[in-house]
Amino acid sequence: MRTLFSLLAMVLLAACVTTGGGGAVNEIHLFGMPVVANLDSKPGADGFAVRVYITKSGNAKGASVRQGVVEILMFDGVAGGADLSAAAPTQTWKFSASELSRFEEITSLGHGYKFALPWTNPPKSQHITVVARYLPVKGEPLYSAPSAISTVVK
Repeated sequence: MRTLFSLLAMVLLAACVTTGGGGAVNEIHLFGMPVVANLDSKPGADGFAVRVYITKSGNAKGASVRQGVVEILMFDGVAGGADLSAAAPTQTWKFSASELSRFEEITSLGHGYKFALPWTNPPKSQHITVVARYLPVKGEPLYSAPSAISTVVK
């Protein structure tokens, strides 16, 4: 019986170790609200809110970022099928691995990052396109799928 409990404990501990952990970052996912937000006490929209999840090899749930940089890129207008890696963003928010901890939360999707981001210049279009980008210490950047957000407030 003692052996059975020891084996069970080892299996459970092994699962806990791999859940947030190792492996190389292989995807970045961005989830956004479909509309802009009022982030200050003045009337009118002045930003947006998104959640970002980073997944690592061999793990379906979001993991904590321990190195590299996460950026949120805002483009004025809807980017459609355009190659955003070559386009110039209207605004970029940059977060180092050490800065990300204050935005981190654990949800049913794993470890993720919740951002409420004010813009410095309001968009001119009725939509903005938002993309998350992960810049590893070594290697090529990873991009999330683009998310279109309406700037029309009724």
